Amino acid sequence: MAFKKYTVPMMACVVFLLIFGPTAVAGDTQDVPRISVHQAKKLMGSPDTIVIDVRKYRNWWRSSKKIPTAVREDPSKVDQWIEKFGKNQTLIFYCS
Repeated sequence: MAFKKYTVPMMACVVFLLIFGPTAVAGDTQDVPRISVHQAKKLMGSPDTIVIDVRKYRNWWRSSKKIPTAVREDPSKVDQWIEKFGKNQTLIFYCS
């Protein structure tokens, strides 16, 4: 998968990787694992990995720097969109 120059700094802003199960809900205070840019790039090659941009809409819309395959979701409405994704998928959340 080819990455544009701006993708690397954005990948450095990866907030967390979560292989989520039924207990993953907004507001959990559990420790959330972080991953490196290298690990994120490796995972993005898998069809079971979804990259989710959790920037506020205004920040996302104004930015010219976006990961092309990322899905944008509102971080304040997790309960409304979390069911879209499979429990066995790997989710990478990022912001910048």
